[in-house]
Amino acid sequence: MSQYDIVIVGGGHAGIEAATISSLLNLKVLLVTFAKDKIGFPSCNPSIGGIGKSHLVYELDVLSGSMPILADRSGIHFKLLNSSKGPAVWSLRAQIDSSTYPENGLQILNGFKNLTIVEDEVTDILLQNERVVGVKLEKGQNIQTNYVVICSGTFLGGKIFIGKEEIKGGRYSEKNSEKLSNSLKSIGIKLIRLKTGTSPRLKKSSIDFSKMEEQKGEKDIGTFSVLTDKVENRISCYITRTNERTHKTIRDNLHLSALYSGNIEGKGPRYCPSLEDKVVKFSERNSHTIFIEPMGVDNEIVYVNGASSSLPVDVQYEYIRSIKGLENSIFIQPGYAIEYDALKSKQIKPTLEHKNIKGLYFAGQINGTSGYEEAAAQGYVAGLNASLSFLKREEIIFDRFNSYIGVLIDDIIKKDLTEPYRLFTSRSENRLYLRQDNSFIRLKEIAEKINIDDKRRKLYKKLFEESEELKKFIYKDSDNFILKSEYEFLKDPSYPFENFKNLLPQFSTKALLFVYSENKYKGYIEKYKRITKIVLENGERFIKDKKRLLSSPIISKEAKEIISKTEVEKVKDLYGLIDPSDIENIIVILKKI
Repeated sequence: MSQYDIVIVGGGHAGIEAATISSLLNLKVLLVTFAKDKIGFPSCNPSIGGIGKSHLVYELDVLSGSMPILADRSGIHFKLLNSSKGPAVWSLRAQIDSSTYPENGLQILNGFKNLTIVEDEVTDILLQNERVVGVKLEKGQNIQTNYVVICSGTFLGGKIFIGKEEIKGGRYSEKNSEKLSNSLKSIGIKLIRLKTGTSPRLKKSSIDFSKMEEQKGEKDIGTFSVLTDKVENRISCYITRTNERTHKTIRDNLHLSALYSGNIEGKGPRYCPSLEDKVVKFSERNSHTIFIEPMGVDNEIVYVNGASSSLPVDVQYEYIRSIKGLENSIFIQPGYAIEYDALKSKQIKPTLEHKNIKGLYFAGQINGTSGYEEAAAQGYVAGLNASLSFLKREEIIFDRFNSYIGVLIDDIIKKDLTEPYRLFTSRSENRLYLRQDNSFIRLKEIAEKINIDDKRRKLYKKLFEESEELKKFIYKDSDNFILKSEYEFLKDPSYPFENFKNLLPQFSTKALLFVYSENKYKGYIEKYKRITKIVLENGERFIKDKKRLLSSPIISKEAKEIISKTEVEKVKDLYGLIDPSDIENIIVILKKI
């Protein structure tokens, strides 16, 4: 019987990060995946980053994760979203090459001598006295281990729906994992069904791009990783729109949609509806935006973002070809809905370990989330804590006050998730502090505690020192009246970053953006840190009298509704559920009881 310190089940975005951090911490690691050439393959749209999601990628870079490097290396089209707003919500987004991303992912993993990758399927989790002792593989081998991280994506009991056709699969033309699903149920894991969907893929040469609006990539907008000096835009994306003919085709065939036939048990993601959902729920709209996203530089496949569907293939042909520029399009793969098993809420700890089974960790869509970035962040946390537990080191809990990783995990372990969860900047009460540009400051202490001695740690240390030097230069050492006057302008929301950047060309863009943002939000940050300190110091205080809280005039109506419906014992149980100012008021009341 082979023996490993940790076994990672699944080679998606969560699996890559779990394997990466476990390998960096020098464990003997086994990664089990159906196919090595599909490691990190984008099952849905070919992009990394975006609103809220890019913050996770920046945080992973500070922590020596793989996704930031992979996004930069495989990126072929870059844009900065929300650039017209304040820097707190700026979000880098990269279109990735769907062929080179898995190649680069495998290359990174193959670089770890202590990591073994096998093409197989985990069919059973082996337990003894409520703790993991091993896993069983489909090809018959038993693996001895005390730590398992399950990163199953949509493969766990996956079922694909295209019209009335139902196909067992974890992804189009790929098998699912039913035995592992049954194994989890047999050891007391409670599962629910969730649903997501994906859009058709078309042949690039069959599309008339001249009828569409071109979206070129942007230059000099930064990179995901501190290791990357510069990224290159190699393709354009395009915008087109649906029309009344498109909508009529969908309305006339709704009865054939798996989504509306009642065949699908699971609930889909609220913020990524299918096209038939959009046509029904937003019937007043004459059109919806469709993004045409090439899946690679030398790739003939194009992803039709915004056209997710579970309608029959012939209906998909009809409505896609009603869209300007797609009249003669050739299908490579139809859109489909997919239903899969996920954990019922509140079964895992903040470390992502199961509450009742020692050594069993979960990451990604199995925890009820959607998105590559959310999966990657969870994979990192699960792999990290499983590894720290093996090494008999203290596990690390990411709190929502200091990171979006903490916001994500706090939400998924506390909330009753009945639909796939997606991270947004609006999920955080502290979003003016949780920015892309200060990830290296916020997670500095955790990175030092994990203690991965790599090039990134050295570069971030250098960036920290440069930022301190810049602040010192402006606050104390500059006799330049113009500079001091300009710096005061930073407090004006309309003052552009480019002005500040041009004023101090001797400093790096990363250091300048950090100082620019810190000054812009200085008052807010100081106020929030004060509230956070009070909240954290009183987190263990028991909530003894709910009625008194519910009758108090200083508690908001929204907070009262949540308190009345939620089982809370301590103040800390309210983190992330209600506004921090309400928690502060609750503490005031509790101190008087």
